Amino acid sequence: MSGREVQLAAGRKSARQTRIASVRAWTLTLVIAASLGMLLYVATTSLPYLIASPAGDAHLGALNDCLARQLSGATRLGWAVAPDASRAAVFGPRVVAVCGEDGSHARLEVPGATALTFDNERHLWVATGGRLLRERDGALQPVGDIAPPEWLIGHAGGVLALDATGQLVSIAPDGKVLGQAQVPGSGGRLSVGPGGVLAAVEWGGGVIIYDARTLELVRAEAPCTVEFLWWLDAADQVLLACGAPASPDAPGPASLRFNVRTGAHEAVPAGTRAPARRLSGRALYVQGCDGFPCTASPP
Repeated sequence: MSGREVQLAAGRKSARQTRIASVRAWTLTLVIAASLGMLLYVATTSLPYLIASPAGDAHLGALNDCLARQLSGATRLGWAVAPDASRAAVFGPRVVAVCGEDGSHARLEVPGATALTFDNERHLWVATGGRLLRERDGALQPVGDIAPPEWLIGHAGGVLALDATGQLVSIAPDGKVLGQAQVPGSGGRLSVGPGGVLAAVEWGGGVIIYDARTLELVRAEAPCTVEFLWWLDAADQVLLACGAPASPDAPGPASLRFNVRTGAHEAVPAGTRAPARRLSGRALYVQGCDGFPCTASPP
């Protein structure tokens, strides 16, 4: 090989090395860009989850964190919050977990639980099969037999139970039946207002209001086609989400403020309102959040 050939070979080698270096630099740039893109994706997609996660909830986060540790990955079928948000519970197929803001916690073996709630004294009630259990001295003790309820909600003097047939029963802490009523059909949705004084059953596009303790009828009315009901801070005031009117020629309001005692109502501005329940002992709205209770925006 002559000196000229060596120079050409060296030149070709230098050019080849330059191209290889350029390719490597470009590949490294792509890897860095892809890594940064993935990091940005994870950050932007995870942040909303972290903000909305049950353990990060502003009011119930500590309780949810405790409940998650008590359940240890068990399936979550339902939850309940005490009227003042000081306690919360979640149940699965065989276990009920309950936690308090004072650091108390328990994991109770309750096979077949179907519903749970807290009464006005913050005691836990659990429906299982045909029995009703109430928390006493750290244990769940039977207080009576009951048809499996679809709704179990505490009131000022005990609990209310609504079953699939529309049978509504008010039960005292000792198991005594305080009152009974029959909803016209199945599929009703039960709630209790501030103080646990009045109860509402949303049924058939209307609302039926009862005295929560005695189940004496207060009012039954359909001021619009009711789709959902929120209790407001005043004990006799609710907000109704109204469905589509019966005909295009009869436009109806999107929402009504309704006095459940007098029947007086007025249209209110439309807005985006998520279904949520107001606690009876605190002006706080709650909704389901990945099987746990989380706070919701007021309607």
